Amino acid sequence: MRILITGIVVFVIWCFVSAWLYNDKLLPVLNKPVPEMTIPESQINAADSLMKLKALMPMDLPIYFEFNEAKFKADPQTDNSIAEFKAWLDKYPGSMLSVTGHADLVGTPEYNQDLGLKRAQIIGKYLEDQGISAGRIITESKGESQPAASFITKEGRAKNRRTEISIKM
Repeated sequence: MRILITGIVVFVIWCFVSAWLYNDKLLPVLNKPVPEMTIPESQINAADSLMKLKALMPMDLPIYFEFNEAKFKADPQTDNSIAEFKAWLDKYPGSMLSVTGHADLVGTPEYNQDLGLKRAQIIGKYLEDQGISAGRIITESKGESQPAASFITKEGRAKNRRTEISIKM
């Protein structure tokens, strides 16, 4: 019987203490008004103008290659896209073109890295022939490290044999 009475007394004390903690300590903290953070107008305008600028930027241009090849044959659609990049570079002199070569998984990583670089250099040379200054072109290779699709299917591997042209600000 003593255990039962002791348990009831401890329970009642626990109820009073927890009610006191909740009402006097926790509720005032929860009901405090949260200060609103205001962003200066200049930061909002800068972010908005950057978003507008990115929206106007030409989309990345992928150029696909045959298996184990670094040969490129120009077509009118590619020429039109490159003309957009050239116009952008003329309008924004602080921007650069990034030409990144990629390869599929067939072959050693070193070979694929080299093949990706050859593909990027071929496209870089073509861009120079189209009137874009070599000083504004950055060529690099990612080899097989950044696939655009799965390596399992033939179609996926074909999508990974590419060079991507993009604008860097």
